[in-house]
Amino acid sequence: MFKNADLLFLQSIPDNFSQAIVDSTVTSKKVTYDHVALVEVTAANEVFVLHTLPSTGSIREPYLRFKTRDWAQIDLFRANQSIDAAQIIAQAKQLLGQPYNDSYNPNVHGYYCADFVYTAFENNQIFKLIPMNFTDQKTGIILPFWVDYYAQLGVPVPNGKLGLNPNEMVQQGVLHQITNVVL
Repeated sequence: MFKNADLLFLQSIPDNFSQAIVDSTVTSKKVTYDHVALVEVTAANEVFVLHTLPSTGSIREPYLRFKTRDWAQIDLFRANQSIDAAQIIAQAKQLLGQPYNDSYNPNVHGYYCADFVYTAFENNQIFKLIPMNFTDQKTGIILPFWVDYYAQLGVPVPNGKLGLNPNEMVQQGVLHQITNVVL
């Protein structure tokens, strides 16, 4: 089922953080992801997931451990065009051990989930960066969650800066869904 450089798009069991991501990035009710991760399949058919979380930074973990985290839904996607999967995995492995970029600011050390995947695809780029949105989709006002979040970080909300999010990655039309993974 899995191939190298497949992507897992995830919906977390709802909490304030995941809900704020969804509220500010969802443009279609069909897509409500708050995390994305990269799949590696070894020559021995072991499946690993390469991704980054606030609690771990950039890691590589066995899929069997990964799927026990607090996910409500996992969907498997694959690139529509030909990619060099081995190169993408090699690039992702160079990003391991980096801290989580909790500011989502592109000029800060570390990676957030979509940034990690975007960087792994650097030499096979299929995604386009977009202006990041931290606003209520209806009012255009920055969501109170993000105002408080960035106040605690002591940095301005990077609204409008170029970045990427899982929902936008799916909406760009460069991937197709393979299946919904049974947890």
